[in-house]
Amino acid sequence: MVQTGHREDFMSKKLFAFCLFSIGITIFLLVGSPAPPSPEELNDAPAPGLRPVTYHGHHAISIFLASRSNQEDRSDNEDGYFVSVRTLIYQLLHSPDTKLQNPVPVVVLVPKHVKESKVQTLRHDGAIVVEVEDVTHNTPIAAERWTSMATKLHIFDPAVVPYEKVLFMDADMVLTRPIDKIFQEFSTELSPITNTTQAEAEVGPLPEQYILAASPESHRKDHTYPFLDSDHTASTFNSGLFIYSPSVEIFQYYMTLVDHPELYYTGVPDQDLLNYAHRWGGPMAWKRLHWSWYINEPNDNDFQGKMALLHTKWWEQGTSISKDAVEQFAFARRWEMEGYWKGRNDKRNTPKFRRL
Repeated sequence: MVQTGHREDFMSKKLFAFCLFSIGITIFLLVGSPAPPSPEELNDAPAPGLRPVTYHGHHAISIFLASRSNQEDRSDNEDGYFVSVRTLIYQLLHSPDTKLQNPVPVVVLVPKHVKESKVQTLRHDGAIVVEVEDVTHNTPIAAERWTSMATKLHIFDPAVVPYEKVLFMDADMVLTRPIDKIFQEFSTELSPITNTTQAEAEVGPLPEQYILAASPESHRKDHTYPFLDSDHTASTFNSGLFIYSPSVEIFQYYMTLVDHPELYYTGVPDQDLLNYAHRWGGPMAWKRLHWSWYINEPNDNDFQGKMALLHTKWWEQGTSISKDAVEQFAFARRWEMEGYWKGRNDKRNTPKFRRL
């Protein structure tokens, strides 16, 4: 029979050993594991090609803000694209209904003409904001809002977006539910390049593997629901949302294509370029995301069916009262975002009183 004193001594030794083990694990995690990069480190991204690529993580979300509403006499809130980016950041990082269950960095790329007040606001909202150089091109542009679209290609530069698998989102869209699982889609896995000899002969060398997963272009608002395109007649994808893998090789390949608009240009600069680079039958054919993730030109059926990402310029043409269900929903998320930050700021500025 074990004496009580011996039992207590035995239990004390076990507790002491457990504490030592816990302290050792804690020290290992603090010292042995590298700390994640700070937003300041990522904002100081080097120029392409100056050093070997070091990826800072596996998943991220990238957004490009090409706003030109920078007149000093206009409020930042009059820029629909800027407000929409803020709403997206709120939905991804803060909203209880749509925020990422496993948060990843949200990287917003901005050309140098974007006002500093907008940059600071986006950083305050939780985004990593990276300023990028304009990409010059000779492509004729049909719409003024597309003048910076070649600059958008910086999202593929791993010196600017240093992550292995990235979800690109256009500024003008809204979420209806969390989207964490989109990174797990089978179509988002790395694929080998095919037919490389032809590709090299046409423009230049390609990477050994790539990712480009997207959704077919719906072309019009009265499309069927769900938009399955079961006969695969929609061979082009909409460049408002896609998953990709940044690499030096793919970025340089796109930069070369910018100088050859005769190969692909039909009116929509970045979408035409990407669809040429990832055309079906080419060396880097694009793959489909599941139909329930994303649609451009959304209608009420898409909204009621809980499509995750709805692509629409919800702030254009009139007030929220005059808009359809999708646009009214997006307007409501805008006011929700502003209410959230007003509440946060009011709470921060409320004086605190000590109890007597």
